[in-house]
Amino acid sequence: MARGPVPNKKKRRRNAPTIPTTELDVAGRKGRPPKVPGAYNLQEAGAEWWKWAWSTPQALAWDSGALYVIARRAQLEDDLALIDSPLEATDLAELLGVDEDEAIEKLEYIVNRLAALAGGRLPIVKEMRELDKRLGLDPKAMAELRWEIVDKAKGAAAAPATPKGAKKPKKEDRKARLSLVKSG
Repeated sequence: MARGPVPNKKKRRRNAPTIPTTELDVAGRKGRPPKVPGAYNLQEAGAEWWKWAWSTPQALAWDSGALYVIARRAQLEDDLALIDSPLEATDLAELLGVDEDEAIEKLEYIVNRLAALAGGRLPIVKEMRELDKRLGLDPKAMAELRWEIVDKAKGAAAAPATPKGAKKPKKEDRKARLSLVKSG
């Protein structure tokens, strides 16, 4: 819950923060996402999240040290999808009807993950929320990390150009304008 007025970013402060704000382009990270570390076997939901996460503006600030944290967060998407979709006998029959080696591998993965997730949905959601904070994927975390998403294309175009021959207004002109405002 926000308290008080929003700070004016253009106002100069005496107690200005010593850590500069990192501006992240609203367009996000371009290019293909990096390869998932070998320790993680992402399924459909995790792979989708991995692809999405690497296209966000926050991905511009991530370094190679965050790779395993991001992979863990993507794996939690798979875990949540697995908990949310219970196995039915017809699904298993279809699964076993595919390729035998592929079916056994997939069935082993599902059984192993379900055994690991016996604790339920809530711990997974809590860990997801914690990793989202570390990765700057929520507004409060962005503020704590001093990250700001800006449209760099607009920022460059929006800056007014100063004409070469423009003169600085004289002190007397400023006083005259102020006296008109006070009297009017």
